[in-house]
Parts: sequence; C-alpha cells; structure tokens
Amino acid sequence: NLVAINALLERPGLNILQAQSGQEALEILLVEQVALALIDVQMPHMDGFELAELMRGSERTRSVPLIFLTAGSRESKSWFRGYEAGAVDFLYKPIDETILRSKVNVFVELFAKERQLSRQLDELKAALSLNELFVAVLGHDLRNPLSAILNGAELLSRVSSEAVVQSAAARIKSSGNRMADMVEQLLDVARIRAGGLVLRKCAPDDARKID
Repeated sequence: NLVAINALLERPGLNILQAQSGQEALEILLVEQVALALIDVQMPHMDGFELAELMRGSERTRSVPLIFLTAGSRESKSWFRGYEAGAVDFLYKPIDETILRSKVNVFVELFAKERQLSRQLDELKAALSLNELFVAVLGHDLRNPLSAILNGAELLSRVSSEAVVQSAAARIKSSGNRMADMVEQLLDVARIRAGGLVLRKCAPDDARKID
C-alpha cells in the first residue's frame, strides 16, 4: 500500500513521508510539518483512529488534516468514530487514483498558501517594527531643534516689544508647541507598541483627573 500510494502521488516539489506504524508516524510528525496525513485504519500495534486521537491531543499536530484509508465496510459507526477523531474524509479501497490525487493536491496547495501568508505576515511585522523604531528615533531627534526654536521665540519676545515681533514670536511658539505635542504623541505610540506604556480607556472626566 505504501509503495503504491507513493508511486501514485510522487511528483517534483512534493515530499512524501512514510511510516510503517502509528508510533513511527507520531515520531515523524513531531519533527516535520505536513500538509496532510493519509492514515490507514488498519495498522500494527495502533489503529488509525487511535493515532488520530493522539494527534488531536498534541498542539503541534492538532490542526493537521486527516484522510482515512480503509478496506472496511461503510458502516456509520466507523464514519462517526473517524470524524470524531478529526477526519476530513474517508477513502475506501480500492482507492480511486484521480480522487486521491485531487484531494491531496487541494491540501498541499492550501498548506503552501498558508506558509506564504505566514511569511508575508512575518515580513509585515518586521517592517512595522522597523517603522516604529524609525518614528521613535525621529521623535527623539526632533526634540533638540524644537527646543532651540521655542527658546529662540521666547528670547525674541523678550528683546523687542514691537507688536510685529511679539506676534511673530507668539506664532512661532504656538507652532512649536503643537509640533512638540505631535512628537510626544508619536513617542507615546512607539512606547505603547514596545510595551513601555499602557493605553487605558477612560471617560473625559477621568482623563482630566489623570492630567
């Protein structure tokens, strides 16, 4: 059976792992990530249902799709036990080659897409982390020139009492303070993302008390 199924499914890019028993299958699954497990109901020492139950009891193998292969009768009792153990389908011997290939290909493609999405998610997380680091560094670097601008505006307002100068100094200070607030907000967001600051929702009255 193993030789026949291997010859039937073998193609470039598809790695087929074979186990002679349920115990050997568990050992493989603890090391390898698989797209699908084809489980023969009749195996030495441990039948397919017992193997499926053990797989469902492990976090690593719980989500592996299972297809049972059986030469037994199509009794509803066997179906119920199989689906209860987590089977997605039953294939009865003699197995139709076209159906088996089709079902295996579906799960292989789903597995490949899932891995691709996982890689893309990791890349997005890395890009987001880099962006947050950039924002934090930028915020810190903007503090010094902002401080110089605000100090210059304060000095300007003191050295001249002319209305034009006072108005210009006031506008500079107002704009500088708004920019300083935006920089602090950017830094707060970076701290929240890094876990250094806890965002707590509160009512407007509570917010005034916190301030």
